[in-house]
Amino acid sequence: HKLCHLLNERGVEAYLLPHIDTYSINSANFFASFFRAAKQHLKLKLRSYKTNPHFRSPVLECLPTDMKDPSWVVLYPEGVNGNPAGAKNVVRWLLHQPGFHTGEIFYGSGELHVKYNSAIRDFHFPGCAQAAYPLKIIHYPANLYSAATNVVERKGTAYCIRKGKGKEMVHDVSCSILIDGKSHAEIAKIFSEVERFISYDPLTAYSRFAAISGCTSIVVPDQDVSVEEWYPNIKDRWGIAYGLSEEAITWAHSTSHLVGARIQEEEDGCQNDITRFLKDVDDYF
Repeated sequence: HKLCHLLNERGVEAYLLPHIDTYSINSANFFASFFRAAKQHLKLKLRSYKTNPHFRSPVLECLPTDMKDPSWVVLYPEGVNGNPAGAKNVVRWLLHQPGFHTGEIFYGSGELHVKYNSAIRDFHFPGCAQAAYPLKIIHYPANLYSAATNVVERKGTAYCIRKGKGKEMVHDVSCSILIDGKSHAEIAKIFSEVERFISYDPLTAYSRFAAISGCTSIVVPDQDVSVEEWYPNIKDRWGIAYGLSEEAITWAHSTSHLVGARIQEEEDGCQNDITRFLKDVDDYF
C-alpha cells in the first residue's frame, strides 16, 4: 500500500489489486478447489477492501482487459503462485523466503525478482532475473514506541510467535504476555512496561519496536542459521540479541541507541530504493 502511494506521488500510475487466490487443481481436488474459489470470491464481495485514507492508493475493482499490454507491470509478493492477473510483465517482490508460507514455488519465466532486504537469501529461478538492489518500503509508527522509554522499573516478559510458529518455547510462557493480534497502541504500552521481549519470529519489525521502547529485544534463532545469515547487513541486527546468550544480549544493549536513527535512515531511503527499482524495471522489460 505504501509502495503504491509513493509511486503515485512520483507521477507513476499505480493501483492496488486485491489478492487473487490460486489453486493447484487435479481430478482429486477439483470440487474442493471450486468451492474454495467461490468462498473467496464471496468474501471479497461482502468484505470491503481496506486502504489507508492518507495514501494515494486507488483499488482496481476488476482486472483490465489489456494486461498483456507492455505498459502494465504487475507486482506480486513471493507467496502468490503463477500469474493470476495474466500480465505480460511480472515483478516478484520477495518479502520473505520463497516457499516459506506455502511450501511450494510456482513462478513463471521472464520475471524480475526483487528482495525486500538483506534477510532474504539470493534466489535464482530459471528464466528470471534478480535485481541488484533491494526494495525496502517501510511505514513504521516509531514515535508510538519511542515515546515510552522513560520507565523507572520494568518487570516481566512479552513475546510473539507469528512466523515462528512451531518453534520450541525457550521461556516460561505462563507468566509472559503474547502480543500477537494486538494493536500497536496495546503493544507499545506492553513494551513500555516489560523488561524483555522474545520473538520466535526472526523477521519481524516488533523486535526493533521493542528495542526503541527500551526493553531487551531477543530473537530465538532458526536452526542452523548463523547470525550473519540471519541478517547479513549488521545495521539490520542493531539492538537485537540473536539468542539468549549474555554475549548476544550485551551486544544488543550496546547497539540499541542506534536503532532509531537506522529506522529514520530507512524511511528516508525509501525514495532512493524506488528510484533504483523503477530503473531496474525499465531496463529489464
